[in-house]
Amino acid sequence: MKPTAKLLSLVLVFCFLYLELASPPAWSVLIHDEPSGFRGNHWGDSPGDCPQLRFVKGQGTTYSGKPVDLYDRSTVGIALNGVSPSRIRCRFVDNQLESVQLSYEGFANREKLLQLMEERYGRLTSGERKMTARAEWLGFESIVVLSFNHEKGLGSLWFLSTTLHREFNGQGL
Repeated sequence: MKPTAKLLSLVLVFCFLYLELASPPAWSVLIHDEPSGFRGNHWGDSPGDCPQLRFVKGQGTTYSGKPVDLYDRSTVGIALNGVSPSRIRCRFVDNQLESVQLSYEGFANREKLLQLMEERYGRLTSGERKMTARAEWLGFESIVVLSFNHEKGLGSLWFLSTTLHREFNGQGL
């Protein structure tokens, strides 16, 4: 092989490795049609702006001292692609809606939710679909995370505010 061809091959391998390492993890997809909250409740809304909430408990404070509170929302009449959540929990940081967690049971329900999330926010590759423990869709305003624990047969579908979630995790605004 000529020295120029060797150098070109080396550069191509380096570029491929660089792009592979710099790209998002295999289980994350950029959101095509981004949500700005959940079912009429928008990121930053106060608990008083969100109907059907019941205070559960305070979770303490963030690293910057802002209060974190949990509320449950009624699951009555809510179904996503035929999946009725067993619980809907809203988390507020400094009285601002930061995230919504829907809990569900069973792998069949995980598959129904995965189908719906792919239709709304973007398709996973076949390799990503095989990673059944967790899938993520990332956006500027929101993060959507679908997870499932095979041992317990339980899963969660999270909708998170990108900005407020940074505050919750101590990364500041």
